Amino acid sequence: MTTILIREIATAADGPNATLSIDGQGEYPVTVRDPFDPEEERLLEWYFEQWLHFPFTNSVRAATAARSIQTYGTRLFDQLFADRSAFAHYSQVRQTNLGEIRMEIAGSPAFHALHWEALYDPTLQKHLALEATMVRRTSAPPALRAEARPGPTINLLLVTARPGGAHDVGYRTIARPLVELLRQSKLPVQVDLVRPGSYQALVNHLNDTRDRHGPGYYHIIHFDLHGGLLRYDEFDRFDQAARHLSAHTFIGSRYGRGTLEPYEGQKAFLFFEGATEGKPDPAEASEVAALLQTHQILIVILNACQSGKQVGASETSLGARLMQAGVRLVLAMSYSVTVSAAERAMQTLYSQLFAAADVAHAVRRARSELHADKRRRAYYRQIIELDDWLLPVVYQNAPVRLHPTPMGSEEQAAFYERQAQRYVVAAPTYGFIGRDLDILAIERRLLGTKNLLLVRGMGGAGKTTLLRHLGAWWQTTGLVDQVFAFAYDQRAWTHQQILDAIAQKLLTSKEYTDFQARSPAAQQALIAARLRATRHLLILDNLESITGVELAIRHTLPETERAALHSLLGALADGQTLVLLGSRAAEAWLSPGTFGNNRYELPGLDAEAASDLAEAIIKRQGGAQYRGTEELTRLIGLLGGFPLALEVVLPNLAHQRPAEILEALQAGDAVIDPNADTQDKTRSILRCIDYSFSNLDPEAQTLLTCLAPFVGVIFTNTLGSYIAKLKQQPALAGLPLDRLPEVVQAAVAWGLLAPHPQAGGFLSIQPTLPYFLRHRLAEAAPHGLSEAIARAFVALYQQFGAEMNRLLTAKEAQQRQLGAAFAGLEYENLLAALEAALTHQLSLTGIYVALDEFWDITQEHQRGIIVGERARQALARYPVERLQDRDGFFLMRVGGDIARRRQNAREYDRAAEIYTSQLPLVDQLLGYPEKQRGLWKAVTYHELGRVAQAQRQWAQAERSYQQALALKIEFNDRYSQASTYGQMGIVAQEQRQWAQAERSYQQALALFVEFNDRYSQASTYHNLGRVAQEQRQWAQAEGYYQQALAIYVEFNDRYEQAGTYHQLGRVAEEQRQWAQAEGFYQQALALKIEFNDRYEQASTYGQLGLLAEAQGQLAQAQQHLLQALAIFAEYSDQHSLGITLQNLARLRAASGDATLAAAVAQVLGVSVAEAEQQLQAAAPKDAPEQQGGAEPNA
Repeated sequence: MTTILIREIATAADGPNATLSIDGQGEYPVTVRDPFDPEEERLLEWYFEQWLHFPFTNSVRAATAARSIQTYGTRLFDQLFADRSAFAHYSQVRQTNLGEIRMEIAGSPAFHALHWEALYDPTLQKHLALEATMVRRTSAPPALRAEARPGPTINLLLVTARPGGAHDVGYRTIARPLVELLRQSKLPVQVDLVRPGSYQALVNHLNDTRDRHGPGYYHIIHFDLHGGLLRYDEFDRFDQAARHLSAHTFIGSRYGRGTLEPYEGQKAFLFFEGATEGKPDPAEASEVAALLQTHQILIVILNACQSGKQVGASETSLGARLMQAGVRLVLAMSYSVTVSAAERAMQTLYSQLFAAADVAHAVRRARSELHADKRRRAYYRQIIELDDWLLPVVYQNAPVRLHPTPMGSEEQAAFYERQAQRYVVAAPTYGFIGRDLDILAIERRLLGTKNLLLVRGMGGAGKTTLLRHLGAWWQTTGLVDQVFAFAYDQRAWTHQQILDAIAQKLLTSKEYTDFQARSPAAQQALIAARLRATRHLLILDNLESITGVELAIRHTLPETERAALHSLLGALADGQTLVLLGSRAAEAWLSPGTFGNNRYELPGLDAEAASDLAEAIIKRQGGAQYRGTEELTRLIGLLGGFPLALEVVLPNLAHQRPAEILEALQAGDAVIDPNADTQDKTRSILRCIDYSFSNLDPEAQTLLTCLAPFVGVIFTNTLGSYIAKLKQQPALAGLPLDRLPEVVQAAVAWGLLAPHPQAGGFLSIQPTLPYFLRHRLAEAAPHGLSEAIARAFVALYQQFGAEMNRLLTAKEAQQRQLGAAFAGLEYENLLAALEAALTHQLSLTGIYVALDEFWDITQEHQRGIIVGERARQALARYPVERLQDRDGFFLMRVGGDIARRRQNAREYDRAAEIYTSQLPLVDQLLGYPEKQRGLWKAVTYHELGRVAQAQRQWAQAERSYQQALALKIEFNDRYSQASTYGQMGIVAQEQRQWAQAERSYQQALALFVEFNDRYSQASTYHNLGRVAQEQRQWAQAEGYYQQALAIYVEFNDRYEQAGTYHQLGRVAEEQRQWAQAEGFYQQALALKIEFNDRYEQASTYGQLGLLAEAQGQLAQAQQHLLQALAIFAEYSDQHSLGITLQNLARLRAASGDATLAAAVAQVLGVSVAEAEQQLQAAAPKDAPEQQGGAEPNA
């Protein structure tokens, strides 16, 4: 291998500052300067550190940054080989394989800070680091060089810390692929994980390992942690929080480390898990270095962000600091690294290492993999291309070879005997998916609270699969030695059988013979002593079988055996062995003296894992044509992430549409459960539920069918009202309905219901329990029972829905937020109640209005249209006499809401048609007084005004508003006049009648203040801000917008905040406050993306384009304007389309970009000639026209 050494030397300011030598054959003087100026360096840092946080904008700037890497590398190459002799020598050695070249960079921290990995050979047109080895080293020898202990295996220690818990990176993102690679390893490898991921746990683990094996046992330590550079004041905030916490928890702050004295500049830190979730414990580079020096570890792998970042002249790189401490090789990251990049790089790295590759070669392959596939997951689930192959940096001061010593015959036998004795479980049908958060939580409870833990979950949640997986995972990663697993759904394991099975695995043959001769008490004492002394894992699963009804569940235990089992578990408490108990029930009989309150409620898979499992099922079974549809998304959501339900129901997509499967679930149709005739509760959702259901007495079983209409949750506070509604149904007269709360608690005990993990007072329903209960009703219930239950359910949600609607429309922010929370939890129940009401021709009172308000809050307008059309058609079939009263009102109300939503979707003709048809309907509502009918007509005229206004038909809009206002004045409805005054203000403003607009807005505001409607005041302040803005009264405009924004924030109305942020951006832009304007526009765009309001995104993209143009960033401006053009074309907004084409034409005149016509053609789906014609027709203007006008807030 050829070595090219680039060594920094002390020199005069203007002279050569380094030498270059090739295989030690002389030295060429080299002058190396930073190829980038500070501005270029800041751009590169922005690209790696900030762009992925909001990748919707600045893509041109990002592309410029990516291209600059080659520019940097070329400039650096030209500096190194400016000497012709040096270049000639290099040209000779590059004729061979570049992979045989090793480049070493020796020098100061500032010299190391250069991006040597970018080095680019313009002749070969290659970045050398993609094929050659690139390492940094120091000139000074380390204080102590790590020496590994020879051994027959490569020993790797993985430290994973996720201080953010549920809000952090996946717990096993790196660990699981690494462990799975062991199956393909050519070398014998032992992987251990430090648990928990705290600094104290790492210290204890290393000390214990040194005590057993001596120093140098671990060849590699991998830190899968967050990293970063901190100033002292930033570090001190962490430290003060830890000291405050330790005063209350007896957990010492900065375990094993002294006080960190104040320092200048920045230092590198790794963030370990602190005493509580969300509180990381930062360890400084020298502290980590000292620890690793003590334990003689050869190689350190850091996928921590900024672990190789060097800033300034003083050492800030964690990687360099570890090398100085004697670590032979360190892989670190020069900037923040994405999760997807870390996954890809580490999988490639370890696959090479385990295939016996040289470490430097493995790093090079990992870098090449990042370069070959640059797709990365950014924020907002966006996929971007990122040139982060530059980020891995290698520090190496001494040779490293990972070659375990050949095993002797005894060592080989022992090694493979351990492999053979491993706890092995069959992989689930679709693989083991997700559960990282659950595993992290379980480990924290077992290791930090008590060594016995009850994992409780409803049937089908995946408890057994998880417990088995944990057994294999923990043994493979060194947490436990032996695994002993007993499942009570397979047999009724007695105390004696458990002890005997453990003894056979734990004792020698001689010890086992002696064991058999002892009394049961002595046997337990022996086994308990062994288990308490060494960390093994004991799994007892399906414990609900132990106390089940004997005729319903086969493997129950008598009282004496229960007491014996309780005694055994009590003897293991506070010992080394971990005990996992799995059950659907609370197992209160077992908790005293054993697991106590140490419980973990196992939920379904999280949304991402459920989606991954669904994708695996669809890929194997069929149904790919339904990916991304609303019906499939809803179906997966209804199944609650429960693996069994997903695995049974989703294969039906091969021959049924999602809507048909949803109907079958609603009807309780057994056709979607093909294994229902079996008795296997792990393959049938009906049998899974029946396993628990059959333990209820027959009367309780019948009572539980009263819960058949509920979906997702039950609000326990409404049980009393529901019972009252049930009692009003004659068909249910014979049922002891007062027992229902007791039956609900029994269902909780048997894992059919469970306390909701986030919402107090709510019970979560096992996702397939409603299907099971409807199936029971359809098969065996007395005639009329199902309809009676449905009517009572509708009556409950007529009452409960009205209460939710009151909260959703309240004037107080806290009430509205509470209403939104309730409606979100109860959404599926409201839909079910609406469907039942329409099926049985019952009133929609309370139910529909709550749904309608919720669709508005969540901006689910398309969903509102679909459900509304279904309701409208069903209501039209109600008896004629009923349509003159309350039901007729709902027919009118639903139609009006559909029209409003079609108007928002820019379907103006359809909206106007519906509104016009509403006017005769009002006259038919003879059950209401004339005043009420008149006010409903006023509402219709008001909405017709909005339709005309949206089409810029100002005269027609004004006439409709005047008609609405006249009726409201005639019937003295002062409050509702406010909204019409507000709309009249918008019409005046659009016609640049500023004084008239302001008068109308002030009239609206006075009425909202009079009626204490604080929320509605926000839209008026917003519109007053627009009037001031149009008159260039910037301070007044900003003041009005800030008042509007404060109210929207107070009411947590994130969607409406978007329009106000947009307008604040306009005000800042007009005052040439570029950075502030961009910040406001990005906040607006983020909210519009969050609420999937694609049309409104166009105006913000357009303004970002004009903002970029004003700053001379013409390429970025063009891209933003093209994004706006595409959306306006998608929605057929000809007015805004014309404005955007004008702006693009003016931009082309300024930039001379000959490719713009082709880009416009691609967006509009026309020929290049047609696009050219449209651009020429859009005459350039002296000043840019604002995109889509100002954003009104109606």
